[in-house]
Amino acid sequence: MTVLDFYLPHSDAVLRTGVAVAARPDDTYLWLKRFDFARLCEPVGRAIEDMRAVPRSIVEVAHQARRVPATATFLLDDAVRRGFVLLSEDPRGHIVLGAVGKLWQPRVELLPLDRAEFLSFHEAKYVKAVFGFVLKRYGTDRTTLKHESRFLATDDSARSHFRRFWPVAEPFAAFFMQRALRSLARTVDEQQEAAAAPSL
Repeated sequence: MTVLDFYLPHSDAVLRTGVAVAARPDDTYLWLKRFDFARLCEPVGRAIEDMRAVPRSIVEVAHQARRVPATATFLLDDAVRRGFVLLSEDPRGHIVLGAVGKLWQPRVELLPLDRAEFLSFHEAKYVKAVFGFVLKRYGTDRTTLKHESRFLATDDSARSHFRRFWPVAEPFAAFFMQRALRSLARTVDEQQEAAAAPSL
């Protein structure tokens, strides 16, 4: 049982990925909070556009990602300001965000909900989603950082829309999150090496 089970014990789709980070969980948590997901938009968008047999709808999303201004930022705190719900946060072990919207639409508008409203939400024609980052220590100074997203349609109509959308979107969502976690781990490695290097 994980912390995500409290917020969405059942789901129509799940996305999981993880990475090892060369830092303790409390330090990894700080790196995660400072990580700018927007900096991956251009390279990930370019990589998706270069893939063969990519659906046109995904190509359009990738093209939009490449046009994100270089000065744009998207931290986890920015996600909350843009409509995600902070469901749970523990600097020693996890961050869980929630969102409700019609995720299959080209332009998704998230419903403005607080934590209690998210938990009790059952209105038809929407998808509830939770996005969790779970940190666990292994060894002395290392952490496994795991990401899990869960999605649950609130009725059959929404489920029908989501089931057509998800097989197309899943590979690219997984690709982005894998790149994000690997980039974070690489950044930590580089900073650790720089801090350990003798000064001249």
